Amino acid sequence: MKLGKVIKLISCLCAVTMFLVGCTNANNEEKDDVSIKEPTKIVVGIPQDIDSLDPHLSNATGTQEVMYNVFTGLVSPTSNGDLVPEIAESYTTNYDMTSYTFKLHPNIKFHDGSDLTSADVKYSLDRLCGNTSDQDKPLSSSYSNVIDNVVAEDDYTVVVNLKQTDAAFLSKMTVAIMPENSGATQAENPVGAGPYKFKSYTPGVSLVLEKNENYYISNQPYIDVAEFKIFSDMNTAVLSLSNGEINLMNITEDIIPQIPTDRFTIVDYPMNTVQLLGLNNDFEPFKNKKVREAINYAVDKDEIISMISPNAAKLGSNFSPVMSLYYKEGLENMYATDVEKAKSLLKEAGYVNLKFTCRVASEYKLNVEATQIIREQLLKAGIDMQIEIIDWSTWLDDVYTNRNHEATVVGFTGKLDPDGILKRYVSDYSKNFINYNNPEYDNLISLAAKEVESDKRINYYKEAQKLLADDASSVYIMDPSNHVVVDNKLEGYINYPINFIDLRTLRFK
Repeated sequence: MKLGKVIKLISCLCAVTMFLVGCTNANNEEKDDVSIKEPTKIVVGIPQDIDSLDPHLSNATGTQEVMYNVFTGLVSPTSNGDLVPEIAESYTTNYDMTSYTFKLHPNIKFHDGSDLTSADVKYSLDRLCGNTSDQDKPLSSSYSNVIDNVVAEDDYTVVVNLKQTDAAFLSKMTVAIMPENSGATQAENPVGAGPYKFKSYTPGVSLVLEKNENYYISNQPYIDVAEFKIFSDMNTAVLSLSNGEINLMNITEDIIPQIPTDRFTIVDYPMNTVQLLGLNNDFEPFKNKKVREAINYAVDKDEIISMISPNAAKLGSNFSPVMSLYYKEGLENMYATDVEKAKSLLKEAGYVNLKFTCRVASEYKLNVEATQIIREQLLKAGIDMQIEIIDWSTWLDDVYTNRNHEATVVGFTGKLDPDGILKRYVSDYSKNFINYNNPEYDNLISLAAKEVESDKRINYYKEAQKLLADDASSVYIMDPSNHVVVDNKLEGYINYPINFIDLRTLRFK
């Protein structure tokens, strides 16, 4: 072989070798890129701790808005407040709405890998009613007073029979469905079928969730890990926002100027919440309607709104105009501010030197600020309202559960049906911590719950709102504006007429 041919052959072999090495390196680099890909993570700031990881035991709306990502119900809300099938593929009801048949999706799994079947739905509803071996007392009268029995007809068909017509029943079916016989462990290790599964919880610090790879809606959720960081101090939360440590958080009006708009967008919308000065109607002075009227006349709602939540809707009863179909207009100015009239009413009632204590949870800055403004307003009418600031867990135990208070400022969160909003004042309702008692009101709520004709039902609820106002049952202040700080790197944020931080549709751009 000639030398020139040998050299050409060697050159070709070298070229081929270099090409193969290059391909191998490229493939290795591609594999390395895949192997080192960091999971996506969102950090959400929340102002209060979790009251219970068990969704059937939780009372706090702040907990429920988080845990909707772990658990899901037979139906779920849309952004405009409609109810659509969720775990249920479809549902039907009989002519008088006393029996509901739910057909379940056949491909849903719980986070522990087990199939979700009708037995799990039956167990969950029976548990709420106190009809399971591990729960012999009702967890909620909203279910035990309404549900007669639950029948698992086959693996994917459930029939719920009611004791009487309950027009609000379907909205209650957003309640969490959990695996059969799992109630005893849910508070420590919550297992649902939602888009995220529980990873860890450190009380007072954070709750960490991770993506449910088996979520029945394909391609959702998009983000791998979600951490809910608990900030009882808003100044610390703002610092964390400024440092880029939080991607999403609700804030109050006064914080807005501190938010760097080059990195965050602020989304504003009504909360469908009723902020009120709740008067314990069993507290001796507040048994007197004239005293309650006097406090209503002494409070300047317009001033409160202008100072802490401009553009909020002023209220006159326990209902927000967000739910316009049922909203009773014209009540918001029933007690136009009149300090002299307040003094006169107190004199007539024999309470010229009225003094009482208002308990408010420290974690809710808007409520604390409203309380401080109200105190100054009441002083003008000779009313001495002392303020006791307590933590949220104490508020839940003392005020909400045990009714140990004279007054409180709180935000009643909205529901998907007016029954859930106005039932809070029914005399025998377990959570009626205002202790309002009016048989006429009770009858209206009862009639509305059984009424299938829409126009009549609407009228019952409007009459009920007027009764709350006529009785000056409490001071209904406003539906505050909700301000949500959203990282500009995120897209897909959706707001709802109930408290729900929906992570399913969020993704990084």
